[in-house]
Amino acid sequence: MTGGNRVVDAVRASGAVPDEVARATREARWALRWRGWADWSLTRTTIGLAALAVVVDVATAWAGVSLGALGRVAISPALPVALVVLARLRPGRSGRSRVGAGAWREFGVAAVVVVGAATVVYGVTLGRPVEAGALIVAAIGEELVFRLAAVLVIGACVAALLRRDWRHPHRWGTGPGLTALSGAALVFTALPGHVSQITGPATGVSFASLALVLGYTVLRTGAIWPAAAVHATLNLTTITAWTQPGAAMLRLAIAGTALVALVAAADLAGRRLGLRVRVPKVIDLHAVHDAPALR
Repeated sequence: MTGGNRVVDAVRASGAVPDEVARATREARWALRWRGWADWSLTRTTIGLAALAVVVDVATAWAGVSLGALGRVAISPALPVALVVLARLRPGRSGRSRVGAGAWREFGVAAVVVVGAATVVYGVTLGRPVEAGALIVAAIGEELVFRLAAVLVIGACVAALLRRDWRHPHRWGTGPGLTALSGAALVFTALPGHVSQITGPATGVSFASLALVLGYTVLRTGAIWPAAAVHATLNLTTITAWTQPGAAMLRLAIAGTALVALVAAADLAGRRLGLRVRVPKVIDLHAVHDAPALR
């Protein structure tokens, strides 16, 4: 018998006790599996606010409307709405709890150092320290809108259409989750600031790929701040590199390292939080039923 959840369900249905489970899985091949997507509880109001945040962000971006600017960086009117969406999710499920923060501890220390250094370099090199802070705020806003709000709206709608439990992402299944990530990535790529930078398929794919990687870590672990930290780092280093001859390769190296570190940290955090577990790929239920204790 194969499959992570089906294996566990089958063992439970057999009435096996822990010793019998150990016997049944003695010869099993094991693999690490995610237990599902993030464990949030959603309501119609939360989804409605999430949809509003996405519509407002996209519409105002194309219309050139903002809440104002810090330096040359405009602040999206969708940010307050997205913060309300975040507040409506249980703190323990969005990576802000003590347990959630501890699961990311190494990444958290590295993020503080890297983002801090990138902020200082940006402020000194370009002489615009306020703008450096604005880029961090912009990164947080985009993560809340496109890695949280957009994913929740699309995923919940697809899950509902498939008659699944749309209120709990960890019960959506693979299809709604991947559709949500892909749809949110397309919307993110179609923002005017990104469209203006797309000169061909390769540049378009880079924006979509970034959105998929960031969104995947958020939807898997429920933690938003790690993706925001990486996004802020990319914002700061990209613009700094544009003004410095020969810095393009350094920017690419930093970006690649940051994304690999995020995925690795998400895997480790998933294990620590019990979201990524070791399950048997093959299990012999005959070993349970043939055991002397059950005869």
